[in-house]
Amino acid sequence: MKTRFFGSERERDRFIRTFSRQLAEHGTDVFSIDKARVRRWQEADELTGLADPVEMAQLWVRVQGRPRQRTLHEGVVAYLEHLRLAGRTSEYIAHAQKSLYRFAAQYGGHGLDAITAEQISGYLGQLPFQPITLRHERSYLASAFKWFYRQEWIARSPGDAVAVPAVVGEEPGILTVEETERLLRASEGVDPAICGLLALGAFAGMRSSAIERVRWEEIDFANRGILIPADKAKKRRRHYIEGLPDNLWTWLERTPKAAFRLTPRQIAKAREQAYERAGLLVSRATARKQGVSAKFPPKNCLRHSFVSYHVALYQDPGKTALLVSHRNQDILWRHYLGVAHRQAAERYFSIMPV
Repeated sequence: MKTRFFGSERERDRFIRTFSRQLAEHGTDVFSIDKARVRRWQEADELTGLADPVEMAQLWVRVQGRPRQRTLHEGVVAYLEHLRLAGRTSEYIAHAQKSLYRFAAQYGGHGLDAITAEQISGYLGQLPFQPITLRHERSYLASAFKWFYRQEWIARSPGDAVAVPAVVGEEPGILTVEETERLLRASEGVDPAICGLLALGAFAGMRSSAIERVRWEEIDFANRGILIPADKAKKRRRHYIEGLPDNLWTWLERTPKAAFRLTPRQIAKAREQAYERAGLLVSRATARKQGVSAKFPPKNCLRHSFVSYHVALYQDPGKTALLVSHRNQDILWRHYLGVAHRQAAERYFSIMPV
């Protein structure tokens, strides 16, 4: 301890008052400050001038304490692995991968936090796709960036600020009653297996991806219902479909069990051949050989046909929505009501095997 001498009592008393006030304000910690650190603070102060030392320290923490920045390519690889572990369908993962790889071809080397909403919007704007496809592209990108945000790899999700492409509503493409009957009749005596699978689309409204996964034991003939386990459902929820039309069950009763052991590739090939037999599909290769125009059935036409004719027959979009696992029946009101007429619907659900 150092001893201090004063020239007078007044000087001593003034020091005591000042020292006591400093102790009250700062405590005794001030005496433990290392002189070497004080000198470093002085050097830092000379370098930074008028900068606030606390702000400088906070900046250092943000820069030095932040984890390594990942590139978009690294993020995409991790996100796709997350989708696989989460049990998303192979179909969804394939679509997501295609969209993300396409975006990564342009921005793969960029840091995730450096990608902006403006860049995503500009990227989508240059794609030669229809609005509905652009909407899907945006959805895949936005979902990925939301996941990056949840991992704390980015400070904010730029996809949220990207406008959703406007889509002009179009009537769903359906088959006429005559086309549907021709499709089934053309294969009835040739390939009864594909007839049963086509019937699941035409008379149960099942998606092609769901038809590929359904198994014989999941078809409840006794109670006339079809079980869709959660791991096979698009929305990962168990679904039991009942109240389906009688003609569906007549077609299924004639369907061999082997039909439900076919691979997706085998089903796709058999379905293509069925459409060709019925004259509803003329491939580009065949069209070139025969000198005719190519012809293709509307996309998802069997599911769209079921919904359109079912709504026309019962005038109850809520009932139809339940069968096809639609939570929002407003879609059916806006897109399907009026597409088909009741008289045609009665004939549609009367198509039976001969």
